[in-house]
Amino acid sequence: MATYLYLWVPKNWEWKTLNSDVEAYQKRGFFDSRWSCGVTKKIAKGDRAFLIKLGTKKPTGIMASGYSLSEPFEKEHYSDPQRTALYTDIRYDILLHPEKERLLECKYLNKAIPEVKWSPRAGGMTIPPEQAEKLEEIWKDHLLSSGLFPITLAEEVFTPEKYREGATRRISVNAYERDPRARKDCLAHHGYFCTVCGFDFEKVYGDLGKGFIHVHHIRPLGKAGEAYEVDPVVDLIPVCPNCHAMIHREKLPYTIEKIKESITVNKSV
Repeated sequence: MATYLYLWVPKNWEWKTLNSDVEAYQKRGFFDSRWSCGVTKKIAKGDRAFLIKLGTKKPTGIMASGYSLSEPFEKEHYSDPQRTALYTDIRYDILLHPEKERLLECKYLNKAIPEVKWSPRAGGMTIPPEQAEKLEEIWKDHLLSSGLFPITLAEEVFTPEKYREGATRRISVNAYERDPRARKDCLAHHGYFCTVCGFDFEKVYGDLGKGFIHVHHIRPLGKAGEAYEVDPVVDLIPVCPNCHAMIHREKLPYTIEKIKESITVNKSV
C-alpha cells in the first residue's frame, strides 16, 4: 500500500460544505468524499491518503487522513466545466476543521520530514515509505495530543459470529482491514455506553448522541501480525472518545483495568 498527498487550496476551490462535512464526520466517525489526484493514475484502492491545506491563508498543514476507495477516474473538472480531472473516492478516518481545530502545520512538517516537499503544485504526490512511516507517527501523536483517535463506526450488521481482522499489508507502517460488521455486532451486544467510565452519549445529548461511540480492540491488531478471527463480543468493547484517547496515550495501549484504576484513584483525591 502506497501513501499519497492530496491538496486543498481554498483560492482554487471553495469548500462550501466544509462545516456540514466535518459535522457529518464527527457524527459518523468517517466521511466519504471525492478528491482530485492531479495526474497520478497509479493510486490503488486501499492506498493511504493525506489531505493538506495550502495557500496564503493560515493555518496550512495536514487536515485529514483516510484511504482510497477507488482507482483514479475522470470526471468534470472541479473549477472548469470545459475540462476534466482525475479523482479518487476517499474515506476519511480523520477530518479536521482548519478554523476550529489544530492542523499538523507545514512549518512543523518541514522540520520533521524535510525530505518531502510539503507545498507541491498538484495533488497525488507519492510520499516515500520511510517518510510515510514517520508521517504516520507524528500524525498519531498530533491527534492524541488533541484528544482525537481515528476510528470508523459501524454501518451494517452481518450474520457470521466471528470475523477475520488484521491481514497485515506490506507497507512502511502497518495498516489493517477492520470489518465494520464485527464492530456493529459488538455494539449490538454491549450497547452504546462506555465500558470504562460509563458515559452514555444519548442520555447526555439526546437524539444528537444516539448511536455514537468508539469501539476498542482489546487485543491490539498490531500484535496479531496476520489475519485472525475476532469475536465481536469478547475482543471488542465500546468506549467513549476520551477513554479511547487515554487507552492509546502511549504506543503500547493501556489496559481497560489500568484506565479504570486511574479514574477511581483520581476521583478519590
